[in-house]
Amino acid sequence: MAAPTRLVALLLALPFALGACGQAAKDSAGSFQGDQKDVAQTVEDLQSFARKGDAAKICSELLAKDLVAKIQSSSKRPCDKALKDTIADADAFELTVKKVTVNGDRATATVQSVGGGSQDRTETLTLVRDQSAWKIATLGAAPKA
Repeated sequence: MAAPTRLVALLLALPFALGACGQAAKDSAGSFQGDQKDVAQTVEDLQSFARKGDAAKICSELLAKDLVAKIQSSSKRPCDKALKDTIADADAFELTVKKVTVNGDRATATVQSVGGGSQDRTETLTLVRDQSAWKIATLGAAPKA
């Protein structure tokens, strides 16, 4: 599978957490401080925006520009349109940030997803600092330097 296609597949496989069945979301960002908390909050925001079905905010506020471009290139659709159907079809899930590592303007977040009848999954998201905000840059294993 080509890299951009794999990236989109990982993004769409992430359990856009969705608590569609009225589950209360747990806030795992509270377990961290400083930059680590800001990174974890970006993951929490992903869960929150997905729960609301707000693919446009996910694309514009949470994803790095390069990731948005890869999603659009792979799907041949605008980012928000590519994510909208996936969010609508998602089962109820909960995302929990287990670990955050910050190295300058890059960070990784180990995220566990549970629920929706599928197996629990653990993914590693790479984030980059974009001015004062952390944005999701890659999904899956962090690229080797």
